[in-house]
Amino acid sequence: MIRIRPATPCDAPALPGIERSSGTIFRQWAGLEWIADDDVQSEERHHTLIADGVAFVAELPGHGPAAFLNGSVTPDALHIWQVAVHRDRQGQGLGRQLIDAAQGYAVDHGVPSLTLTTFRAVPWNEPYYRRLGFVTLDDGQLGPRLRAVLDAEKQAGLPIAQRCAMRKML
Repeated sequence: MIRIRPATPCDAPALPGIERSSGTIFRQWAGLEWIADDDVQSEERHHTLIADGVAFVAELPGHGPAAFLNGSVTPDALHIWQVAVHRDRQGQGLGRQLIDAAQGYAVDHGVPSLTLTTFRAVPWNEPYYRRLGFVTLDDGQLGPRLRAVLDAEKQAGLPIAQRCAMRKML
């Protein structure tokens, strides 16, 4: 039985390894294989998001966290920075349960939407989030905050033509 709960500082050391494992699926996607070996969020970044943002883990009893979601509340949205599911646990609904937890948090705190950025066309990215009710935003719908996120991703070396921003109104 999986339990979704708020992340605690004790979870932070395990989360970079989950993200690293999660990214190995990109070895299956031509042109994005490098993501499997790319940098992940540091333990320090996880501590910050646990303390000042929104962070949930999917915990397996007796085994600890198997997945996580983290984000930040902005004036117009809860922005999801990362959803990562350990490779051994992908396809079991953990990502969906974490998104549901973030959505519940947003509703409880009067936040009107969820936002994120992701890869277009990768089946477990944009098409997956569409199935969860997210809408892909065109350039005119981005606003300054999401435009800045995409600009930062471009500066970090992500192939911006393959990226998109998405929103789910609550």
